Amino acid sequence: MRIYKISLFHVKINISYLSLKGDFDMKFLKILISTIIGLLMIIGVVLVYFTVREYRPQDEETMTVRNNSDLEVVLNEEISILTFNIGYAGLGINEDFVMDGGKKGRPDNKEVVRGYLDGIKDILTTVDADIFLLQEVDKHSRRSYYINQVDELSELFSNYDEVFSYNYLADFVPFPFSFTNYIGKVASGIQTLSKYKISESIRYQTPGGFSWPVRTVNLKRAIQVNYLPIKDSDKELVIINLHLSAYDDGEMKKAETKFLAEEILKREIEKGNYVIAGGDFNQTHPDVIDNYPVPTENNLWKPSIFDIDVLPDGFQFIYSETATCRSLDKPLEDPKNHYYYIIDGFIISNNIEKTSFENLNKGFFYSDHEPLLLNIKLIP
Repeated sequence: MRIYKISLFHVKINISYLSLKGDFDMKFLKILISTIIGLLMIIGVVLVYFTVREYRPQDEETMTVRNNSDLEVVLNEEISILTFNIGYAGLGINEDFVMDGGKKGRPDNKEVVRGYLDGIKDILTTVDADIFLLQEVDKHSRRSYYINQVDELSELFSNYDEVFSYNYLADFVPFPFSFTNYIGKVASGIQTLSKYKISESIRYQTPGGFSWPVRTVNLKRAIQVNYLPIKDSDKELVIINLHLSAYDDGEMKKAETKFLAEEILKREIEKGNYVIAGGDFNQTHPDVIDNYPVPTENNLWKPSIFDIDVLPDGFQFIYSETATCRSLDKPLEDPKNHYYYIIDGFIISNNIEKTSFENLNKGFFYSDHEPLLLNIKLIP
């Protein structure tokens, strides 16, 4: 038989060890709980800040028109209109974008943005259209290094009437999650420049939207409706500038398109007005969906199909046969190994004659979109 003896000394050591271990565990638990509470408080404060500062446009707002022209539209005279999503001069040939399967949230430096913007300005001055419908024009955004593109383009056509409407206004967009590559502050929208007088401009907030808290730092899509008086006529030329949703499941685009058709196009054609809607629909016409294969990769952006049947009687969709937009999952290094889309275009009423239409095909050098030029006449 073996006899084991446990000294009082060993018992004290074991008790002390257990006591110390218990104290350590309690301290660690307190630190962990305090850290979690602290993080939750920080997140709460951030969410409260974003919620308080959220851009909340009215359903209908009258826009400020910088009037520089007294020229009126004339019936049966040719008018040239250009639509161009300039991609905030940050989505040129050497860029990719994180939301489209790429990595970047903005270009590498200000000089890159300046180069793209100068190229865009060259395109616009060379075309010298009567009316410009521009989308993704930044006013004061980190992603475009705070270059005021709105003012620069307005000054470029200083004798034109000008209207700008926000569709993206956020103090801070925390995406992508990077110390240097994040989007940050965004102030951006759609800009219309017209050689003809704009008597009134109204911004309509499109229906639908993202849920909280994502909506606090997301786009608030707008449809800008501009009224141009016609010489010796009680009718008006209605020019609509738009940029519909991109990163939704397709339902928001459907709602926006229905709103455009039923609340704006139908109303204006019933007045007897001449109506043109142009811009980035982020949808492709069903007749050209087979022209370019739709990406099969899950991380790549895919266009929706535009519902032609939703258009009121008396309207037609004018679309390009060649690509108007490229994918942004990678820079455009190998044009043959790339995805393309046809998502920009015009909708015109049947009292307007299309005299010509052209995709200017600039090789996506300065933007991920191509400029489209439409020439029309108003039928007396």
